[in-house]
Amino acid sequence: MKTETDSQWIPVRRSNLKYYTNLNLYYKVKGASAPLLYKSSELPFTPEYLRDNPFSGSLYIHQDDREECLKAVQEGFSRELKHNIRNEGIHKVKEGLVDLVEESLSQPRAGGLEVMTDTVDNLIEGYARQPEVIRNLARISHSDYTTAIHSINVMALTIGYCYFRKMDETRTREWGLAALFHDVGKTEIPPDILNAPRRLTDYEYEVVKTHPEKGAEILQSNNRAVHCAIPGALEHHERLDGSGYPGGSTEVSEIGQLLAIIDSYEAITNDDRMYRRAMNPIQALETLKTEMDTNGRLNRRMFVDFAYSLAYSPKGGVNGNYQKVLSTWNIDTETGP
Repeated sequence: MKTETDSQWIPVRRSNLKYYTNLNLYYKVKGASAPLLYKSSELPFTPEYLRDNPFSGSLYIHQDDREECLKAVQEGFSRELKHNIRNEGIHKVKEGLVDLVEESLSQPRAGGLEVMTDTVDNLIEGYARQPEVIRNLARISHSDYTTAIHSINVMALTIGYCYFRKMDETRTREWGLAALFHDVGKTEIPPDILNAPRRLTDYEYEVVKTHPEKGAEILQSNNRAVHCAIPGALEHHERLDGSGYPGGSTEVSEIGQLLAIIDSYEAITNDDRMYRRAMNPIQALETLKTEMDTNGRLNRRMFVDFAYSLAYSPKGGVNGNYQKVLSTWNIDTETGP
């Protein structure tokens, strides 16, 4: 049984230890009432220190140091992100992002989500310099599909949409942040429901449907820097015909309408389930187009622009596979750059 004392200690990812030079680190010993100090904040954390002071199990930080911990990781990650975008390629960028996002989402009500604003800024800057790297973030497949990976993919697709629409930097940043945190409420859904390898029961589905409101509450409890993400978290499952949740509203914000499209597209192209296989991009677009045409649940203009943002190359022109299907839609295609 987890005690209040246990909840004060947060395990540290080994991949992030290199960032914790100025933080106290602790380790647990069986039978001890509390973790013991492994390294004080005054000592540099180097490969030599790690070699001379081996440990088994995990290292921990105290809950009171969490925000400083996240800032340390963010600062180190920001340096690496810029380097990786320019020199290392998409896999290193995605690997670092997953670590950072998972750590940020581990206890989102404890504060510290605002550190991700710098990450979004770096990705936007990276898109301007290396657009194909950021565009391809959502195309890297993972055998372990998590909320963090889904959120990163939705963010990458949203930033690509914003660039395609030539939106200003402020809106691109706000919408990228909203995309990254749109599912933050899922951190409070029981894992056995969230990761169930089957269709959910009616009760379980009702539990999952609480995540938009939980997400809005979590964001509200954090720094104002992330409050711009609240409409996206609250409304990404709303639909224009009133059939969505949590409020069944027909008055949906622009970012809510966009995330309704991108969230659905990302999920059905990447999330394999026992009862359905992930679709390829063209199949997914055709499925969403049918939903748009038959009941008007999705914003038509945004859907078309999103489809073209996937197809459009920053070097010019439209990918041939996409062009073939888009040309059969018989809809206004005067869009984008």
